[in-house]
Amino acid sequence: MKAPKVVPLWFLAILTLSGTLAIHIFVPVLPLVARDFQVNLQAVQLTISIYVIGLAIGQLLYGPLADSIGRRPVLLLGLLIYTLASIGAMLAPSIDILVIMRFFQALGGCSGLLLSRAIIQDTTTGSETTKKLSMLNMLVILGPSLAPLIGGILAELSGWRSIFTVLSALGLLNLVLILRYVQKKERKKDKVAASSVVQNYKKLISSPQFLLYTIGGGFSTTAVYAFLGVVAYVFVNRLNHSVQDVSLALILVMLGVWCGCVAASRMVDRISIEQMIFIGSLMSFASAAVLLLCVLIDYVTAFSLIIPVMVYCFGAGITSPAALSKALSINQLVAGSASGIYGFTQMLVGALCTSLAGLGGDPTLAAAVVLIAACLIAQVSFKVAKAAQR
Repeated sequence: MKAPKVVPLWFLAILTLSGTLAIHIFVPVLPLVARDFQVNLQAVQLTISIYVIGLAIGQLLYGPLADSIGRRPVLLLGLLIYTLASIGAMLAPSIDILVIMRFFQALGGCSGLLLSRAIIQDTTTGSETTKKLSMLNMLVILGPSLAPLIGGILAELSGWRSIFTVLSALGLLNLVLILRYVQKKERKKDKVAASSVVQNYKKLISSPQFLLYTIGGGFSTTAVYAFLGVVAYVFVNRLNHSVQDVSLALILVMLGVWCGCVAASRMVDRISIEQMIFIGSLMSFASAAVLLLCVLIDYVTAFSLIIPVMVYCFGAGITSPAALSKALSINQLVAGSASGIYGFTQMLVGALCTSLAGLGGDPTLAAAVVLIAACLIAQVSFKVAKAAQR
């Protein structure tokens, strides 16, 4: 049998970033969008929460579909949807059309986010697979760290619609690269019956441990989208900072995630996964409590917002891989389906928290309350899951 073509890692990084880049590159310009369409914070936040919902739905669809008909046709379909939706968002005449385009943009971009890892598994073996997956994960975290700065610069130079011009070009580039690098005829795979996929999902959902670790993992990681959804509005409208300042603030937040992931990789050989979850969750809860206290005493500055959220994300960076590991270990025979449900839950929690942060008259207070509530839900979920093991 002919060996599968090795796909360049740089291409897989670009493919993966298509899904996540469109969130972080757009966050700094939310106040500009609200001003152009003359809508409030809650309306413009829908462009973030609906995007996360699109990513959530895609997590459940693309894995089984790609296993059935192959990576290449699914990627081509997904990136075509992503490109057309990006063009539609660039030309959107109203906030309603923009929200709809953002949903389809996410639904299409999710294909690259999900299947780039599958392509590595298809084309490598053994330690090479682990090495490439690790390198890809590092690149994936780096992209969102730089995206807010890029988005801010584009908005300053050419307006917020230029962001979607760049994303449209990225989609077209990916389509060309897919045709070039993803082989047409893959190794033969067994067709995945819809009934089998449904049975796998039912099996996982009926496991209390899996559900609890999945819920805990979701609320301990993507709840930070509550802050991401309001940070631009608070910095620009309340603290009178520039869009560039928002970009720098978001880079610092993502730096917290990066450092947490590095810490987790060092801790995993020294302490148990349960201890990692406890330490990470405790750090996130403590920092969310500090953030809430600062808001309640009306000490709201760039420093008092960013430092607690950086620590929150550092804790999330420790908790996230540990919670995912526990969730996937519940039933290793259906690890692919488990990963899909876990990702779906993460994105759904992110969308919920983003929407809740837009309620009320004070988005800073709303975001702080959402973060601390998410920490409490995560802590309870992890404790009950651990008790269920005994």
